[in-house]
Amino acid sequence: MWPMRRKFCLAIVGRPNVGKSRLFNRLTNSRRAIVHDQPGITRDVMAEDLPDGTVVLDTGGLGLVVGQSQTSAEIAMAVEEQVHFAIAMADLILLVLDARSGVLPMDDEIAGMLRRIGKPVIPVANKVDNDSMADCTGEFTKFGFARAPIAISAEHNRGIDVLQTAIGEIREKVIPSDAEANDESARDETDLSIAFVGAPNVGKSSLTNLLVGTSRVIVSETAGTTRDSISAKFEAVGPDGDTKNIRLVDTAGLRSFGKMDSSVEYFSSVRAREAMGRVDVIFLVLDAVNGITRQVQRIVHEVEALGRPLAVIVNKWDLSYLAFSGGNLPAYESVDAFRKSYEAKLHKELFAWVNVPILFTSALTDKNRGQIVATAFQVAERAQKKLTTGMLNRILGECVSSFHSMHGKPFKLFYALQTATYPHTMRIYCNQRRLLNKTYESRLRRQCIESFDLGGCPLRFEFFSKPPRK
Repeated sequence: MWPMRRKFCLAIVGRPNVGKSRLFNRLTNSRRAIVHDQPGITRDVMAEDLPDGTVVLDTGGLGLVVGQSQTSAEIAMAVEEQVHFAIAMADLILLVLDARSGVLPMDDEIAGMLRRIGKPVIPVANKVDNDSMADCTGEFTKFGFARAPIAISAEHNRGIDVLQTAIGEIREKVIPSDAEANDESARDETDLSIAFVGAPNVGKSSLTNLLVGTSRVIVSETAGTTRDSISAKFEAVGPDGDTKNIRLVDTAGLRSFGKMDSSVEYFSSVRAREAMGRVDVIFLVLDAVNGITRQVQRIVHEVEALGRPLAVIVNKWDLSYLAFSGGNLPAYESVDAFRKSYEAKLHKELFAWVNVPILFTSALTDKNRGQIVATAFQVAERAQKKLTTGMLNRILGECVSSFHSMHGKPFKLFYALQTATYPHTMRIYCNQRRLLNKTYESRLRRQCIESFDLGGCPLRFEFFSKPPRK
């Protein structure tokens, strides 16, 4: 289960808008966490593995004000549950404080809670941006932690080396022996990475929690609850019967850039699109009632442009036939007949994706949970498949022989070979590229995908032909 045991776990906590996410980015040398002046941006626990075996956890702010920044009571409570989850997993806690505003009542409450827990705590006075502010950390000693407050500026990289040294001293007392650490490192290798993408509020976070086995991600009826790409690790049985380590990324709901109502949503979408390009398999999660909308079609085009393999999860399937027919299914012989009709419609709308796997699930009823991981391994294996040159030329040659050119001359394929995977790329040497129209090219792509069982994998052609005579 995530996080892996025997890792050194470092949790960053504090009230909203003290610079926790900026410190997370600084310590992990990344830009994974969204940095914004608006409080309440970080809602789920974000995690990043460092080369030395440290897991850094970025948490939402404790003490979110209900009604502020579109924060409901439900979300505020869920954020606090996530923070306490991170604290429970942590070996060391960084209590981030704002040196500009000094000690506030919420800081006192958080410090008191951490003292009662009894774990090592380093108070971090952030936003000490210049030498004139170096002495303003004295009031933070009132919290009575064993470690003195460390003055830093996460934005300007001041004091980070001092903080890292202090973290390293505590880490040396906690991490296992070299032999144990090496054994843990071997078990922590990721065998497969997958991402859930889709429009807001289609159930991606519920599916993530279902697979991971914990309330890892906040689930709410409020669209846009997940603001960033959340990574979690879990174990599952692979195709060979052995236990595999899987990394799952739950992305923020994607909307077109023109319809975003805040800079926060813009940066969330950027993070989601970055995450999509780094995984082995992408699952497009649909709301069964809404199906494929224009918004979803845009997401599909983005996945295709990235060259990542795709599978589709139709979530909330238990509600779909009720919504369409009141539960009586008058136009269908059975629920199974309705499902087949629904699946055929999806394949038609996803015409660019040949034989893309489609799963019908319900995060609430645990329907077809096991098929998600099995399908991910199947599609990942297809995406890495190496095609023999002889078989490729035979299959494509037979397909091309049935084409009839509209230009009076037939399209001729001289030679074809596979040059890449992710996406599958076929280099085709031919007489004249212009003789192959889009309809025939689509047929050629479909024939190749069907013949080599590449369902769900994008396929690209690179044509090399003689220039037409003038």
